[in-house]
Amino acid sequence: MVQLPNSKALNDAMLAVLAKSPKGLKTNEIDSAVADLLGLTEEQRSQIRQGNRSELSYRLAWERTHAKRAGTIVRVGTRTWMLAENPKSNNG
Repeated sequence: MVQLPNSKALNDAMLAVLAKSPKGLKTNEIDSAVADLLGLTEEQRSQIRQGNRSELSYRLAWERTHAKRAGTIVRVGTRTWMLAENPKSNNG
């Protein structure tokens, strides 16, 4: 099994990607842009978790869930996400 970046690195990259796209991005666009930003190898990108879903896709889905609960991102359409206009502070 190949190693992927930790949760904080994935979350930070996801937020950075969304910050550059004020109109939001589709889930697959987020996944691809995060992989590019983090310089992930093809092996890291394509590692399958179950069925045809990659481990990266699975982990980023959880990062979106946590960020949505924290109020930092919002879903604005089918599989489309963007930064929240007034993100809640996450200082502990």
